[in-house]
Amino acid sequence: MCRMMGTVFRGEFPTASLKDLRHVSATGRIPGEPQPGHRDGWGIVSFREGMPFYIRRNAQPASKDPAFTSALKEIPKLEPPNILIAHVRALSQGVASIPNTHPFIMNGLVLAHNGTMTDFKPRTYHKPAGETDSELLMALLADKMEAKEDLRGAVTSLIKEDISKNSFSAAILLISDGRKLYGYRDYAPDRSPEYYDLRIARCAECVVLFQESRMSYECELPRVRKGELVIVDIDLNIEREMIV
Repeated sequence: MCRMMGTVFRGEFPTASLKDLRHVSATGRIPGEPQPGHRDGWGIVSFREGMPFYIRRNAQPASKDPAFTSALKEIPKLEPPNILIAHVRALSQGVASIPNTHPFIMNGLVLAHNGTMTDFKPRTYHKPAGETDSELLMALLADKMEAKEDLRGAVTSLIKEDISKNSFSAAILLISDGRKLYGYRDYAPDRSPEYYDLRIARCAECVVLFQESRMSYECELPRVRKGELVIVDIDLNIEREMIV
């Protein structure tokens, strides 16, 4: 159970959105949990010359971690146009450790996940470093990308053939290859659609896909529908398609 955001930006990165995510990591409410917060690690990934790299990730609470402040100072060095994905974790599987911390990088792809896949034990060629169901999704996606050489086809296959045929609390995904940002939203019928949310903020020089915010975006914030895939390209064009 986590919070995350992905941004495609053509000008200066909106650093306020990361500060907002840090705030949410301390104050965000989790259904059924007495205490607020997503405190079990955080990570920020962007792209350099077409390849993903960690700006920073850590297994500490983002709200208290000086490394998050250091990471914010690195953000202005990113060269636009570019894509950034950030994630703050509330663990449901595995311990709080760097290998279990999202986003995951594998085979030139980035994936961040909110939700839990139940009894999810696929066999994959790419091997996870940690012990989370989310990194298994990353490994499956990397396998499919290697076979198909088409990220949209690989993402669609992951959703239809693996996610939809398994039990899960939610499958909120942010995925990127540095050229496009993919966002997907699904959740079980007994789960809160308000918590397992995903919104689109279309700004002048960026598009942000986010789950929870204290910011006042000066634009409409349409919700990604249940079973919908959103694709944002590097020119900020937005495509929406129902998958399931």
